[in-house]
Order: sequence, then C-alpha cells, then structure tokens
Amino acid sequence: MGRKRGQIDFKNEASEVAKLFKTEKIQWRKERLQAIKLLLETEMSFVEVSSIVGKVPSVVKDWTKLFRKDGLDALLVRGNGGGRKPLMEKHIQEELTEKLRSGTFRTAGQISHWLKQEHQLEYGKGSIYYVLGKLGGRLKVPRPCHQKKDPEREELFRTTLAEELKALDLPKCKEISLWVYDEMRYGLHPLLRKMWSLIGTRVVAPVNRRFKWGYLFGAIEVEGSGSEFLYTDGLSKDFDAAFIEQISSNDPDKIHVIIGDGAGFHHKQGQDNEALLPSNVRILTLPPYSPELNPIEKLWDVVKDTICSVNWESLEQLEEQMTTTLRILWEKSEGFSSFFTSSYLRTELNAINK
Repeated sequence: MGRKRGQIDFKNEASEVAKLFKTEKIQWRKERLQAIKLLLETEMSFVEVSSIVGKVPSVVKDWTKLFRKDGLDALLVRGNGGGRKPLMEKHIQEELTEKLRSGTFRTAGQISHWLKQEHQLEYGKGSIYYVLGKLGGRLKVPRPCHQKKDPEREELFRTTLAEELKALDLPKCKEISLWVYDEMRYGLHPLLRKMWSLIGTRVVAPVNRRFKWGYLFGAIEVEGSGSEFLYTDGLSKDFDAAFIEQISSNDPDKIHVIIGDGAGFHHKQGQDNEALLPSNVRILTLPPYSPELNPIEKLWDVVKDTICSVNWESLEQLEEQMTTTLRILWEKSEGFSSFFTSSYLRTELNAINK
C-alpha cells in the first residue's frame, strides 16, 4: 500500500482553487487548478489525477510541491513547474539571438566564451548546443557579400525597375522580352562540394589540378521559356557582343531588354559602343556587387552541383555534362520559370504591362 499523501493546503486556499477552476479560461492554468482540486477533494493518487489532466505523474507532483510551499499564486505562474531554472535570463537570450542573426560567432566555443566573459554563465559542450537549438541557432555557410555593396541602391533597383523600363521608351507596337544574363567560369581545377557519407568515414575525391578554363555565357527569359547559352574561351567585349546578338536573334521581331551586372566587358546602355548593339536590344545594368538581384546565379549553382567532385579529363567532357544539365531544364515546358519564383522581376514586369 502506498504512503498516505500529506497535507498540501497550508494556506487554506481550497475554496479559492474550486472557484477559479470554474471560471478559468486559459488551458494550462485550468489543468493545474484541476489537478490540485482533485487532490484536495478526493483520495485519488498522483497517477489517477495525472491521467485525468493529461500529464505525467511527476508533473502533477511538481505542481503539488509548488502549491504546498508557496500557494496558489506560485501555481499559476507560467514556468513554475518545479524543474531546474534556466541559467540564461530573457535579456541575455535576446542579446544572443541578435548576435546569432548577425553572424557574430563561428563556433559554439566562441559563444560559450562570450557568455562566460560578458554574463558569467558557464555551459558545457553539450548544454551550449542545447541552448543554441532552443534559440533556433544553426551552423551555416555564409554567403559572400562585398564590403562596397550599397544595400539602399540594391533595394531601389528592386522597387523601381518598372520605372527604369518605362524610361527606355520602348516601342508600344512590339512585344517585350525581359532577360537576365551572366557568365560562369568552369575548368579542370576541381570544384569540391559536400557529399553524403557515413559517420567515421572520410570522403575522398580524386583530383588532378590543371589550370585550364572556359566560360559559359547564359541568358534566361523572365516571363517565358526562352534561354540562350554560349561557350567561349575568354571574356571580352567581342564575346559579349556576340552573345547579345545571339539573344537578339532569338526573336528579331521582339524588343529584348537584357539585365546584367556592370563587368568591364559587358556592354551598357547609353555608352559609345551602343551603336554596335542590335536595334532591338536594350540593356539595364545592376547595382555593383549585387549578384542576388540576378536569378541566373541560381542556375549556375544547379550546373555546379552536376560537375563538382569529379576529376574531368578535358574541357570538352566537362562541357558535355554541363550541356546535358542545361538541356534537361530548357526542354521542360515551364523552362527556367522556377528560378523566378517570388522574384521582384516578375512583379516589376507585371507593373509595366498594366
């Protein structure tokens, strides 16, 4: 036979518990009140009460200890479950969360050191990872961002592209195609990326470093299935002009507006070399150091995923694989539209077409 339960209502609050239980609307408070009410009014065991309120017996015991020691006020404060109190106060959690958001730390050890130095909190290796998990912390590879990048100018381009397109004074009698274009370097110098393996197994990729390069010019249509690609052995204004001519020939009856970065070998609207461009081409230049404004960067990631961690024998063999990857995409009915999901380009293009 189990030990008889001792007195728990040292403050004579049984009537108040019954009264609050009838009127309480918040679920977690009602659960605690119900548990204490049953213990005060019946001979039920902790196991029987816990099955009614939907908690494990240890939780009901913790609530009982709270009520016995500090009364009803302590019972109805969230977080008073009788367990170990967290070391980190709320304002420290908020400060750490902001530091995680800004990418201040590289290792969990650095976080532990900061907490000890600034807030006199000590965490072991296992416990600091638990804390980081509770705060939503994740170890991520940072995306490079040039220190000269101008975020305000980037945001302005996102929100005023429709006005820029109107400023080009495009013929109203002709259909317009909006393109993004860029180029990717590839070569026989190995490109290594993460691979799946087993714990305790070292992943080895055979390499033979050779410094032989090629370049792939690419352009994809923002609203449509159009795409153009050109392999070259270098970067120059002549290669750039040849690729722009290729885009222009995609449909000579359309006006092709091409968006690209401000690389020195790229042609730009309003410069002396504009006369060398096809008459049905207009060019818009992205703000400096803003590759995230160009969705074709996502395409290069897809291509690199299919050529990485392989020891290619020749550029021709490498190009064959890249072409296979691109063909799979351009032969789809939806083309490259997935790269423009939630893109500012579609929003701005729709604005000018209204």
